[in-house]
Amino acid sequence: MDTIEIADFPAEGVTLIPVAAGDFYDRAEAILGDHAPPALDLAPYLAIVRNQNRRTVVAYTIAWTVTLRNNMSRVKYTQYKFPDAVGGASGGFSMLEGREIRTGEQRLHGLGFELWPPQHALAFRDYGISEAREFGAVTRIEVALDAVIFDDGALLGPDRSHLAEHFIEFVRAKQSAYGDILEALESGAVEDALAPLRAIASSTPPGLAIDPLGIYSRMAAEEILAFNRRVALEAFRRTIRRDPFSIRRLSETSG
Repeated sequence: MDTIEIADFPAEGVTLIPVAAGDFYDRAEAILGDHAPPALDLAPYLAIVRNQNRRTVVAYTIAWTVTLRNNMSRVKYTQYKFPDAVGGASGGFSMLEGREIRTGEQRLHGLGFELWPPQHALAFRDYGISEAREFGAVTRIEVALDAVIFDDGALLGPDRSHLAEHFIEFVRAKQSAYGDILEALESGAVEDALAPLRAIASSTPPGLAIDPLGIYSRMAAEEILAFNRRVALEAFRRTIRRDPFSIRRLSETSG
């Protein structure tokens, strides 16, 4: 391979760290810990996104452009979107926190996916290797941040992947679903509050060619239902005492 190039936003503090960077492997190991070795087999199809901006990155698109020996190029866009990071509970409800990139944080990415959680590194490696094999002989790789959206709505990049349009629709779908649940709960319809979401989650969404934004209602329903299960699990987990409760009679001298 002749070269690996990057395109990012150093002036805004959102940058890409390619495999060729001197501190790449140290950073990757800091992210994945003991699970790093298999994931590093994916080089050169690895890059780290780092946010040194004071704002949180709530959505971004990574574009991988691969040039083959016949000078033909193939581009793969992958969007990462975290709508709860701009919701009313953002910054104040840890259970709603996702993989948005806060100030000083970094994320390790392969060809079309984030290597997270660390314990799945081996599966990511196998998947990434199969993806890379489809390209065959490669002479040049460019890793670019096609678009970055901050928590205040600011957008960086050409956004050829239409990230802004998709993120707005995902936020709208999530907020609409939350509003419907709140209305049902406030009216006393506790049993029916999640029923519409279950119906949406079990339905077949329209094809992307017909409605490229139609998938977000289902994604919102699935995420909210999963969140509801996590909240219930955590709530009940906290009700369990670690030691049996016992009763003792106070002695007369104890006051």
